[in-house]
Amino acid sequence: MKNRVFQIICIALVVMFALTTAATKAEEAKEFVKKEPVKIGYSVYDMQQPYWQLYAKGIEDACKKAGYGFALSDQKSSEQAQVFGSIDLINQGISALIVSPVQPPALLAVIDAAHKASIPVIIGDVGVAGDYDVFVLSANYDGGKMAAEYMVEQIGSKPETKEVLLITLHPGSAVGEIRAAGFRDEMKNHPDFKIVAELNGNDTVEGGYLVTKDTLSANPNLVGIYACNDPEAQGAAQALKTAGKNGVKDVLLVGFNGDPPALDFIKSGDMAATIRQDPYGQGKACVEAAIALMNGQPVTFSNKEERSIYFQVTVVDVSNVDQFITK
Repeated sequence: MKNRVFQIICIALVVMFALTTAATKAEEAKEFVKKEPVKIGYSVYDMQQPYWQLYAKGIEDACKKAGYGFALSDQKSSEQAQVFGSIDLINQGISALIVSPVQPPALLAVIDAAHKASIPVIIGDVGVAGDYDVFVLSANYDGGKMAAEYMVEQIGSKPETKEVLLITLHPGSAVGEIRAAGFRDEMKNHPDFKIVAELNGNDTVEGGYLVTKDTLSANPNLVGIYACNDPEAQGAAQALKTAGKNGVKDVLLVGFNGDPPALDFIKSGDMAATIRQDPYGQGKACVEAAIALMNGQPVTFSNKEERSIYFQVTVVDVSNVDQFITK
């Protein structure tokens, strides 16, 4: 009996070793073809949003610097359009594909198609699924935490319970969930703060306006708003103004992104702060990773296991906004 058990264990170990070796060889065997002339394709979430405009600009400028062609496919926030648009880029004979996904799970077939064509896939922000090669993103959890810390620092001295609105991104948004989690977790450390409403602003100015308007009606003593992106924060600022309130003095308003319109709102005193990302720098980093993969060189990861490259975020308020406003 003991011999039988020993044999089973040995067989299991051999099988595990064989599977691990096969997986390692498969990973090592992944080779990419640098087609001439070299062209990098970018499947972008939605070019109507300032954040993605800067992301695309970073990619385009990095391509020009490297002497590569650049092809853009704007998916206009459509999951279906992104799949077809990405496949179209692959069929154009690109050498690398960068994708900022509308819904990461929808990219599984795209990634497989790219790899079959010997094309590396770099995910630019949002979230990941499948056998991607590199994931470039902001430290979103840290950003949400920083937003809460800033809010506590600015209005924490008020004696009463402080009511706060959390405006989330659309349901299923990977980065939105992380940004909200960072904020929530930090607020748990401050029992005098209470998140009285957590509402989906659908990533838009209109969405931010509507949920802020509704929350102000139900919670007139609101003292803080954290929006998980800047378009929602802009909408919140407009709703506050309509209600005769200010986004700095009356209800402390904090956004996320560092979009140019939000920086203008901070400068004008309509919004307290934003958590600034670096979409332009991330776009350049995506191209740098693509170049390394096309040349068979190693990529320097922040987290090798997750194949991720992290970009730190910064709090921007009236004290430092001028250095981030492009003249």
